[in-house]
Amino acid sequence: MKVEFLGTAGYHPNATRHTSCTYISDAGPDCGFVLDAGTGFFRLIGRPLPAHLHIFLSHAHLDHVSGLTYLLNVLLKQKTEVTLYSSAQTLDVVSRYLFDSPLFPLPFQHKKQIIEPGKAIEVCGVKVSVFPLTHPGGSLAYRFEWPDRSLAYVTDTAGDARYVDFISNVDLLIHERNFSDDLHEIADASGHCTSEMVAHVARQAHARRLAITHFNPLTETDPLEEDSMRVEFPEAISAYDGLVVGF
Repeated sequence: MKVEFLGTAGYHPNATRHTSCTYISDAGPDCGFVLDAGTGFFRLIGRPLPAHLHIFLSHAHLDHVSGLTYLLNVLLKQKTEVTLYSSAQTLDVVSRYLFDSPLFPLPFQHKKQIIEPGKAIEVCGVKVSVFPLTHPGGSLAYRFEWPDRSLAYVTDTAGDARYVDFISNVDLLIHERNFSDDLHEIADASGHCTSEMVAHVARQAHARRLAITHFNPLTETDPLEEDSMRVEFPEAISAYDGLVVGF
């Protein structure tokens, strides 16, 4: 199974990174999973898509949902059914505002399904569950469990470790790290993680592999070289747009 990072920046794009979007093309029989739909979502344009595209949104901030407005071109000449998953609040914001006429000129037909903490659902034979994160306006962490492997997706969180049990022992942990350790004050104020916070959570969760994403767009080199993250987790994957990881 392959995980492709289509957008690895938070807040806004820069010259090399678009905002949050991760794609699992072979998530299930004729199914693809998209984890958030920031501006990196445009990278699916022109690709052959499966019959069912399932888009899991962590929350409604624009760097995670603005790419949904690219769906007309993503789905051009393709027979793909789209379902959006998130909290009731996020799905309502997307339907009522993002796809409303003052912001978007054409109606978009899609299915939507609310997913709530403590109520796992099954999508394409995959168990999907969520956990509420500490972030302004709220955010959801996702856990995906196949019969032989598991993946957790955690972004836009204060890194307070409330969710450690939820992500424990996953085969692949995709986790945000928006700021370097010297920017802990703005990280705290904005509800994001520093390297120290990610390291603490990853150690407690015993994740088998760690891929870090959602970087400060003002950082144009490898963000994990900014502080001690490479020393503490030399095998951590520093995601970049276009990176494909097998798990």
